[in-house]
Amino acid sequence: MGKRIYGTVRRLASGRYQARWFGPEGKQHPAPRTFATKTDANRWLAHHQAAVDKGEWIDTRESKVMLKGYAEQWITTRRVKGKPLAPRTAELYRSLLNKHIAPVLGTYEMRGLTASAVRSWYAELSKKIGEGSTVPAKSYRFLRAVCQTAVEDEMIGRNPCAIRGAGQERTSERPMFTLAQVQALADEVDERWRALILMAAWTSLRLGELAALRRDDVDLKAGTVTVMKAKSEAGKRTVAVPPHVMPELCRHVESYSEPGPRGLVFVGPKGAPIRRNNFANRVWVPARDAVGLPEHSHLHDLRGVGATWAARAGATTKELQARLGHASPAMALRYQRAEQDRDATLAAAMSEAIRQPVGTAS
Repeated sequence: MGKRIYGTVRRLASGRYQARWFGPEGKQHPAPRTFATKTDANRWLAHHQAAVDKGEWIDTRESKVMLKGYAEQWITTRRVKGKPLAPRTAELYRSLLNKHIAPVLGTYEMRGLTASAVRSWYAELSKKIGEGSTVPAKSYRFLRAVCQTAVEDEMIGRNPCAIRGAGQERTSERPMFTLAQVQALADEVDERWRALILMAAWTSLRLGELAALRRDDVDLKAGTVTVMKAKSEAGKRTVAVPPHVMPELCRHVESYSEPGPRGLVFVGPKGAPIRRNNFANRVWVPARDAVGLPEHSHLHDLRGVGATWAARAGATTKELQARLGHASPAMALRYQRAEQDRDATLAAAMSEAIRQPVGTAS
């Protein structure tokens, strides 16, 4: 057992490590979760020493620990392979917690959360969100992970998340916008965002990739954009911009982009970089609703639209893979398969037309 000024660490029979810290009153309190390594346990103690000094501590054994508070602490202290959650992952979990879990289950005591309550919550959430959304599955998986940690911490006897298949995402086919709908979206948004909508549709760049573009990533003469900021080497690529979009991109760069070769191509009215949630709420959702697109339509669906149009234009699997910036051909094959299915449907319709009675010419 490793002694520390602010607490102790001990190895449990399970092989995991428990951290215990001294509160202001001199009493030891167990951490709200156990840890895979001794290093992780010590890191948690160091992180929470500041909270102890401020008097911001909770005795998880004697106080009523509510699900919302426990889940928030879980996000803060969660480690994956010894590292904190990635910012995007932590942001996603907090969003799921605050929007979809806490309003119903947040005030439940951890030890009082039942399988029945979870089933009721999941059923209502699925009904409210509707088909085609991955939110219920993501929310359920997050809640299940939090409760599993509570089991490991011996706060609860068993995980109340026991709905078979609830964590599996069953996405319906994503919306396929028409040319008219894409043009309507471009016409609906503020002029500042017109080129971004068209670029998302016709180049299949992700919002994060568009937001990171700088002036020297855009070759207006060659008609290309180069993605330098990507999660993988495959994501770093140069994409040709369809000629009919180039005039819009040129006007945008001249009117709205930041000055200088390293200036951002797409920025907000006050010069701030694009933030995913802000853009979705302030730009995408109003335009989507005005055009009459389904509520589960996302800006990311424009990426699929561009990929499908490229497949219709005859792009090979390798060409689609390169254009989309994928490390594997799986997604490119998906779009090609969709076009093959469409072709088979057309062929069947042609045969059906032949079976219809043919009138004689007058």
